[in-house]
Amino acid sequence: MPPAFIATVFGLLGLAAIYGIRKDIISGSATSRGWTCTIDDNPVGFCLIVAMKGALIGFAIAEILYACGLVGDPIAQIQHALPFLASGRVQR
Repeated sequence: MPPAFIATVFGLLGLAAIYGIRKDIISGSATSRGWTCTIDDNPVGFCLIVAMKGALIGFAIAEILYACGLVGDPIAQIQHALPFLASGRVQR
C-alpha cells in the first residue's frame, strides 16, 4: 500500500480514538466491547479503557511516522521487544 494511504488510515483511527477519549471523559462513562464502566462505579475499568484508547493513539502516531519514513517499523520493534508474540507467519 502507498505510504500516504497508510498515514491517512492511521490518522483517521487516531482521530477516532481522540474523539472517544474526549467523549468518555466528558460523560464519565466508557464503553468497550459491550460493557460500560463509569468513573464512579468502576474507576479502574474506566481508566483501562481510556488507557487502551491512548495506546491506540500512540500506535497510530508510530505508524504515521513510519509511513512518512521518519522511524523504523513499529510492528518489527514490538515483535523484537516481545518475542513470545506470534510473528504473523504461518509455519507448516
